[in-house]
Amino acid sequence: MHLDPAYVRLWLRVTARFSGVLLAGSFASLALRRLWPSGLTQWMAANRHRFTLLFALSHTVHLIGVVLLVTLIPDQFFSKRGLPALILGPLGYALIYYMAWMAFANRKNPDLPDAKMQILGLYLLWAVFTLAFTSGLWRNVWIYAPLASVMWLALAARLWAKQSGQSRQSEIPATGERGFPISAQPKR
Repeated sequence: MHLDPAYVRLWLRVTARFSGVLLAGSFASLALRRLWPSGLTQWMAANRHRFTLLFALSHTVHLIGVVLLVTLIPDQFFSKRGLPALILGPLGYALIYYMAWMAFANRKNPDLPDAKMQILGLYLLWAVFTLAFTSGLWRNVWIYAPLASVMWLALAARLWAKQSGQSRQSEIPATGERGFPISAQPKR
């Protein structure tokens, strides 16, 4: 069987797009549950670690395509122009596999808060995929507009949920002993 680089590039585009949607689901699930509690958003939040694991699996399939492409056209990768991909690619995959490991460890308790490194990793991966999808608008608006929109809406939901959580905290009156608001504390 002879592999054509054009088919491998198609494989890479499909797996990257699929991975991006899974990443957006993991990235926005808790925010969506906070903003719009429903059966779907509850399910998404309860399965956010599975979204992360599926993202890692999908991007592993993407990595297989990358390795195939490197074997088919090594000159493009082992050159000065391909050097950033050879350096940043493994770092990105290390982050993806770290997040998958954390998701696997936390899959039984979906309400466990993410570690700071997980949050940083989500934002970094979100930025990489969003940049790729947004810059892809110049190549094909019909394919990349929905993908870029999903990524930007995931960020908007996350920021909106964070803002709404902070505003709710400011609306809750400070409590003293026995849970009474400070202004309504029983006199002794």
